[in-house]
Amino acid sequence: MREAVTREIVTRESVTRASVMRGTATALLVAALVALCGGAGVARSAPGRPAGPPVPPALTVQVEDSATLGRVLADPAGHTLYRYGPDDSGARVCPRSGPAATRVALPHPPGGPLRLPPGIAGTIAAVPGPDGGEQITYDGAPLYRFTGDRQPGDTTGVTLLWHVVRPADLPAG
Repeated sequence: MREAVTREIVTRESVTRASVMRGTATALLVAALVALCGGAGVARSAPGRPAGPPVPPALTVQVEDSATLGRVLADPAGHTLYRYGPDDSGARVCPRSGPAATRVALPHPPGGPLRLPPGIAGTIAAVPGPDGGEQITYDGAPLYRFTGDRQPGDTTGVTLLWHVVRPADLPAG
């Protein structure tokens, strides 16, 4: 009988050890997966140190260097941005048919941040757009993309009334 009790105790200890080992193996597997995935969503700071600075929101526009026109504003994908000359009066007068069908208003996602690149002066804002959403403006001029620009950096949309948007540099100091 004593032998049966000893066997039962040994069996229970074996089951308990196996459970502990499975739990340890699971914890190690989870830790390995987090490490392999780059720790997405996990703050990487040493104990007692604050986490790194927050990542700023993406730029609304960026600056590209055109081989023929110099520095111009572009959308986040690098496509040149244009303004319609008559819009400079402060009222949007861009026609909605004819040549304007080749122009697409630069949209602003509702509630999205508005951010210029560092070192660029001017004001970026969102106004009601022609499609009922919001459209991005730079220094009050509504911004458009030209559908004929096939690649980032193309500037084929320049006409007598359509102009690339040149960024204003911040004054030194």
